[in-house]
Amino acid sequence: MTRFQLLTKSLSLSALLSLSLLAGTGCYTNIRPGEAGLRYHPLTSGLQKDLLTNAIYFYAPWNDVVLYQTQWTSYKEKVDVLTRDDLTINVVAAVILRPVPGEIYNLQIEIGPDYYEKVVRPQFRTSVRNALSAYSMIKISKETPKVSQDIRQALGEKLRGKHVEIDDVIIDDIEYSRPILTAIEGKLTKEQEQEQMKFEINIAKKDAEITVIHAEAKAKSTVIEAEGTAQATVIEAQARAKAQKMIAAQLTKQYIQLKAFENPNTKLLFVPTGKDSLPMIINTPTDGPRPVDLPPAGDK
Repeated sequence: MTRFQLLTKSLSLSALLSLSLLAGTGCYTNIRPGEAGLRYHPLTSGLQKDLLTNAIYFYAPWNDVVLYQTQWTSYKEKVDVLTRDDLTINVVAAVILRPVPGEIYNLQIEIGPDYYEKVVRPQFRTSVRNALSAYSMIKISKETPKVSQDIRQALGEKLRGKHVEIDDVIIDDIEYSRPILTAIEGKLTKEQEQEQMKFEINIAKKDAEITVIHAEAKAKSTVIEAEGTAQATVIEAQARAKAQKMIAAQLTKQYIQLKAFENPNTKLLFVPTGKDSLPMIINTPTDGPRPVDLPPAGDK
C-alpha cells in the first residue's frame, strides 16, 4: 500500500470518526419542511445571514443553529373587554401569523424566536380591547366579521416593521356574565311579547277591516237592491200607464159594448129611445105610449 493510499484512508477514517463524534454529541440539526434556520458561530463570525432549509446540518459543539417555524400558526388570547355600553365581557380571539421568511435574520437580531410573547401578544390584546370598545355588547356578536377586520387592521399597523405577517384574526368566543345573560334573556322575552302583541293587533286590525268591508258591501248591495226595486216599480207603472193609454186610444164605444154583450155574466136591459135618443116609457096597453119630458142632456 502506497503512502498516498495510507493518507487517504487515514483522512476518511478521521472524517467518519468526526461525524460519529458529532452525531454522538448531538451537534447536528434536522430542518424539516415548514422550518428555517440560521447558523450561529459565537467564536468566529456570529449569526449567519444565509437561511437554512430542508436538510441535516452538522456543526461543531460550540456552534448552533437557530430554528424558526415558517408555517402559519394560530395563537389564542382570552381578553376582558369593556364595551361601549359599559358592560364587561370576555372575548376569546385568535390571530394567525408567521415570520416573514426573507426577514428571519432581522427578526432574530431585533426580537428573537419568542417574538409572539415579546411583541405580538401585548399588541394583540390591546388591539382587541380598543376595537371592541367601539361596539355595544349586542353589536359585537352581530357584527363579528367587521370586528375581526378592525382588530386585524389595528394589529397590522402596530406590527409594521416587526418582520411578521398576519393572515387573519378570528373572534372565537364571547363569554357573558350571568347578570348580563339574565338581562339579555329578559329583554328577548319582552321583545318576543311585544312582537306577539303587534301580531295580534295586526290580526285584529285585519279582522276589523274585513268586517267593515263586508258591512260596506252589504250596505251597497242593499242600496243597489232598493234602487233596482224602485226602478222596476217605476218601469212597471210607466208600462201600465202606457198600456192603458194605448187601450184608451184604440178601444171604441161599440167595441166595449160588444165585449159587454159577449160576457155571459152581463145582464142586458133594453131601453127604447125616441128620435132624440131619449128613453121612452111605455104605458099600459090601454093608454098607449106617452113620451116623457126630460131635461136636456146637458142639464143635471
